[in-house]
Amino acid sequence: MDYIWGYFIHLGTNMWRDTWSLVEHRGPHICQATARWQETMITDRAVWRDVVDYLPSCGINTLVIDVGEGVRYDSHPELANPGAWSKEELRAEVRRIRAMGMEPVPKLNFSSYHDAWLREYAWMKGTAKYYEVVKEVIDEVAEIFAPVKYFHLGMDEESVPNHRKGMTIIRCNDLWYHDLYYYIDCIEKHGARPWIWGSYYRYSKDTFAAKMPKDCILTDSAFERLVPPDANGRYIHEGFNALVERARLGYDQTLDCSVWCCKQNVAQVILLAHNEGLFDEHLLGLLASPWAKTTADNRYALLDMAHRTKYAKELFEQYYLSNKKI
Repeated sequence: MDYIWGYFIHLGTNMWRDTWSLVEHRGPHICQATARWQETMITDRAVWRDVVDYLPSCGINTLVIDVGEGVRYDSHPELANPGAWSKEELRAEVRRIRAMGMEPVPKLNFSSYHDAWLREYAWMKGTAKYYEVVKEVIDEVAEIFAPVKYFHLGMDEESVPNHRKGMTIIRCNDLWYHDLYYYIDCIEKHGARPWIWGSYYRYSKDTFAAKMPKDCILTDSAFERLVPPDANGRYIHEGFNALVERARLGYDQTLDCSVWCCKQNVAQVILLAHNEGLFDEHLLGLLASPWAKTTADNRYALLDMAHRTKYAKELFEQYYLSNKKI
């Protein structure tokens, strides 16, 4: 089996507000992902090159790129921030990444909580115009990344607690799945397999198995410190429980690790998979998510995440792929 040893990097950055206000959300120093709306492109090309060039030496073979407003679309140039990459520049970088032995994976987040990059179209959900724009943007991104093996659609954290400011649009149940099916149909026309964050499972456990396509690769955020389960086998953090429960339902998943709030998480998530018996044909690999924008002040945080992933991969291979015990 060819495992996914993935790394997640930001090209676009306007994903975390359902409003265009300049209210800043402050998290841990390393976490720059939820900062204020950016009026210009802030991705540093030199930092991007440093990080991407370092990844193959860490054993990473898959690079998930959060595109968003980071490219100038022919169909909708109004989405791009000043300084966004041209399609030709991104296409050349995709070729370079592939030549380095990594699979470049486009990501466009269509969650109502993470689609600020769509600007006013984000507030048109359910309309003919919205679906038209979505298809046109997906088509352009798929063409840039062609041939597309995977296409990440985001779709995380669309729930009431996450929508605290601005205009709130939350799709539930059938409507959420209707739109997911539409996005999947758009990308499958380009031969891509859908990949999403799996957090919607937490809001729809009663219908998830019936409605979530088994072809979707699921990855969920479980970034906290791993605390042993209680007497009922439940973990404190729901991300860990969701990972285990979806595995029992037979979904293809990757582990997700991050130093966002706990540096030990990178190794602990592998320990969790071992303890819960998740190493089977449905566990496709590992995705490292630093959740830090590609800027100069995050350079070492981004490289540190890649470095830790190298040893996480080695731990995965040493103890589990070889069926050895700790």
